[in-house]
Amino acid sequence: MIECWLKEGQSNREIARRLAKAPQTIHNDVKRGQVRQQVRQGKYEQVYSADFAQKAYQNNRKRTVKQVSLTKELKEKMTHYIKQKYSPEMMVKAKDVNVPISTMAT
Repeated sequence: MIECWLKEGQSNREIARRLAKAPQTIHNDVKRGQVRQQVRQGKYEQVYSADFAQKAYQNNRKRTVKQVSLTKELKEKMTHYIKQKYSPEMMVKAKDVNVPISTMAT
């Protein structure tokens, strides 16, 4: 939608109003989605690509979220504690389980 509205000449502020978002959010997305497109030989211009913006967002998000891998051994320990009716908080306090609570909740 943002891509279409920008092609129609809508301002970031108008797009933000339509989507009920902050204008800065739209500005950030437009900035993230800028790609250089060849108009004709030797002539380039910056255009917004929603697909590029989404891929850039996902790549940036991957770098900001800590990836925790559950090993087979850790899974077995967690399964054992679940069967023993341990809460996630109790599992974290157990000395042999070193995983954030948020990881166990997902």
